[in-house]
Amino acid sequence: MKNTIYSLLSVFVFAVLFSACDDFNDQFEGLDDKTQIKNLAAYNYTLTEADYTTISNAAVKVATTPAEISLATSIKNNKYFTTAVPASTYVPFLLKTQYPYADLGSTAMITYAFNEARPAYLDAFANASVYTLNSADYASSGSNALGFYPNVNPQNFLGDILAANIPSPTAGEIKLVKYSQYTEVPVITTTTNYLLEENFNFGSTAGNLTALTNTWTAHSGTTGFVGYATSSLSMANYPSTGLGGSATIATAGVEDINKKFTAQNSGTVYFSALVNLSAVGTGAYFFHVYEHGTGNFRARIGAKDNGAGKILFGLSTSASNQVYGTTAFDLNTTYLIVASYNIDNGVSNLYILSSPSATMPATPEVSDTGTAGSVTDAVAIRQALGGPAGTFDGVRVAKTWADLMVNVVTVTIEGAKTNEEVYYQYAANKWTPAQGIYVLTIEDYDSMGTAAGQPGRFNNFDSTMPPENYLPTLLAKLYPYAQNGNKQIVAYKYFSGGLQTRVDEYIFQAGKWSKPSSVISKTEQFVYSNIGWVFDPTVKIVMGTSDYQLMVDYVLATPSIAALAHPFFKNEEYYYGFASRYNNVSFRLSYRNPYFTGEYVKPASTDPEMFALTTDAAKVALMWTRLKEGMGKFLQLRYPNAVPTVGGLDVYYHATTYVYYPTGISAGNQYHKYIFKCTAAASGSTPPVFEYISDAKVD
Repeated sequence: MKNTIYSLLSVFVFAVLFSACDDFNDQFEGLDDKTQIKNLAAYNYTLTEADYTTISNAAVKVATTPAEISLATSIKNNKYFTTAVPASTYVPFLLKTQYPYADLGSTAMITYAFNEARPAYLDAFANASVYTLNSADYASSGSNALGFYPNVNPQNFLGDILAANIPSPTAGEIKLVKYSQYTEVPVITTTTNYLLEENFNFGSTAGNLTALTNTWTAHSGTTGFVGYATSSLSMANYPSTGLGGSATIATAGVEDINKKFTAQNSGTVYFSALVNLSAVGTGAYFFHVYEHGTGNFRARIGAKDNGAGKILFGLSTSASNQVYGTTAFDLNTTYLIVASYNIDNGVSNLYILSSPSATMPATPEVSDTGTAGSVTDAVAIRQALGGPAGTFDGVRVAKTWADLMVNVVTVTIEGAKTNEEVYYQYAANKWTPAQGIYVLTIEDYDSMGTAAGQPGRFNNFDSTMPPENYLPTLLAKLYPYAQNGNKQIVAYKYFSGGLQTRVDEYIFQAGKWSKPSSVISKTEQFVYSNIGWVFDPTVKIVMGTSDYQLMVDYVLATPSIAALAHPFFKNEEYYYGFASRYNNVSFRLSYRNPYFTGEYVKPASTDPEMFALTTDAAKVALMWTRLKEGMGKFLQLRYPNAVPTVGGLDVYYHATTYVYYPTGISAGNQYHKYIFKCTAAASGSTPPVFEYISDAKVD
């Protein structure tokens, strides 16, 4: 068969060379059965706008479904191809009429517009789920408000907060974290529906209650202290139940203690506690309200033995006239005792409950009338001879019965703060701030104008305020020393039927920031076969400086052969022979006998495989074997995203390198082409697989 050599322009090469037709026939069966090539042609053509219409109309004519018609029509409307509408499928419609008389094997390098898919990493940011910090998260930083305090660096806490709240994160997972930070120390005001709540939460060490806290103080007695226990009392549906520890009293104790609340000088004061008595004596009061200064005790609650080992609870307005009820209650049983004192008329009532009641019972266990007008400002626990022994917990004081039975707590926080957003990514088993992305702040939007129709008005962009009109200026301020080719991902708010988070990437070129167009120019090869014009996915490359350096770097990074690279300039190596210094592969044995002559002499043992050989012919044969291996490795490094097929066609790689001293001894050079076929795409850390097909000298 006739051999023809010709040149084509390519995005990869300065010359694309064909050798024997056998190389080509391997990819298109049946060519040998056709008439011999008479005029092999090589075309170069760039599509015009009219060509897209021609292609679209031709494709519509042969479409058989509405979906196919829609895809074909999009070519005319968009004037570009996409992954869904590939040039490999549709360009042949034009070539059929553009070059109707081409011979078999003719090629056409077609340049066309292609709309690239949006980078997946941008959508990963745009679609990231949101984590909003809550009060417990802020508490980890020492804040008791809904925000970090001004002197706190959120980055010191956000990673740990995410780790504690996001179970089983996956490598590379991204979260948009929303948090607040105060610009001034907040003022926190807590309003409750009660006057006092005491759950005796004073730690894990039992002992003297007044020694453990300064909230309870003794007002009489100096020995036999009121104790603190680490266990608590519980009663379902009571708001102060099962929390912290408890207070204990003994029959032999003499210390009496109190805790203050806001003084009340009118109306009714209600107070309650969970009480579990283990012993009672002949009768004494043990719980009451109290007025500091005057020492007036009111609504004194007492207990005594009923003569049969049970409890009678009593009430009095003085120490000497205790009035006891008639109901017998059990020892070692938790009851809710509730008493009231009406300051205006002096009436006190006592209720003993086995469970909380939302409404006050109609009949008290005991009633008593005493002195009116006593200010009350404390609740007191008393120990006395003849009095009971037992445990107190869940002490409450309120102005109404209902407020004893439910907690209503309102927290008001005043202080200026900002709302912030930041992206975090999970990698190496921890959450860290995502790199390469900038999230616009309120200050950024405000810098673009706060009037109507400007981004700072509502801190977002929309169709009347497109971000590309503003972001280049902002990026110029943020990155005044950007270098050509620098890229920056930007996250911003956009309103379109609702507020959205959008993410784009900008690039710095020719002294300014811009959002690169997704429509790019691509050049691909088509070939005339026995079935007409078809897409040819063959990749053809003649190695250049960067390609040779790629292999030098590979040798330097491979411990088993790194010693065979040039130790000083690091631009040539003597295992395969690649050298970016000369843009060739050198087989020159004088550089290897002995290894590294001249200033950089190395012992022959550096390459034991080479110097185990005794003849120059054997050494050169080893070099050719290594070069074949090296060209396969080069393709893996040069094309990490290689795929086995494109448009249903197997993908072949024709890589041409320049060999110096091909005989190892005699001066000279030659171009040598290697053909590989991609048989598997990369998977994880495994590079794509290339199968060796053939190699030959290029004349």
